[in-house]
Amino acid sequence: MGERPVVIYIPVPKIVKRFIMSEKYRFKPASQQELSLYCFVGESVCAVQHVEDALSHSIVLKKIKPRLKSEADKHLEKHRSYTLGKAIKIAEKGSLYPELLQRELKEFLSERNWLIHKSIAQGRDEWDLNISREKLICRIKTIITQAQKLLQMIEEDLIEFSEANGVDMSRVRAEIDKHYFE
Repeated sequence: MGERPVVIYIPVPKIVKRFIMSEKYRFKPASQQELSLYCFVGESVCAVQHVEDALSHSIVLKKIKPRLKSEADKHLEKHRSYTLGKAIKIAEKGSLYPELLQRELKEFLSERNWLIHKSIAQGRDEWDLNISREKLICRIKTIITQAQKLLQMIEEDLIEFSEANGVDMSRVRAEIDKHYFE
């Protein structure tokens, strides 16, 4: 007698069972172009999250100016829960950034909102008709580039802030140079 397969029961609501079990619904696998699109969307979402996290760190350090790491971590936990829009408003209200960086953040927010809320759903018909696939992918790639630029701007702003507050940032600058230019 052979071994019996292990069966795992996962409770599924009846409405989902009917949808999954129906022979009338057959989903086609994603095409190579769609897989590329999904990869770019994933990369851009990760890039957006890096900007959000850098912004949270920066706001805590510049606005609250914690003395201890434990204090900074406590505030960071709270600030990480803020949306990008709320974090940008906090930064603006506190005049934490130069005008150029603040303007770039606002422009980025608009693109981030499009990416998260509209990029796929709005472009679906045009995608299916092969009208603007390259335009859509190009816009998503631009978000990745914008995020990288913003990260560098926030990074430089934090370094300048630290130096203005008496912290030697020469080792940090050396590591950044090594990261970006070697």
